[in-house]
Amino acid sequence: MRFLMAIGVCAAIGIGAAPPAAAGYYEGPWCAQYWGGDTQYKNCSMRSFEMCLNEIRGTGGNTLCSPNPRYDAKPAERTLRHRKTA
Repeated sequence: MRFLMAIGVCAAIGIGAAPPAAAGYYEGPWCAQYWGGDTQYKNCSMRSFEMCLNEIRGTGGNTLCSPNPRYDAKPAERTLRHRKTA
């Protein structure tokens, strides 16, 4: 009985530990980058260049917005139009 309970606990812990992609992390087309000294931080969840500029504005130091090399733009799905036959 204890063995089954231990298996259940392990399964519950495994289900609760979801990777960032499954947790809803968004990989956007723009990255906001900050660096200074030994620290570098990159946030690639920016949906637009303007959003990226707003993110880095006022932070001071070395900052920039750059295209996200890992962004995979999915083409919009086409809707098929059916012709009416006469």
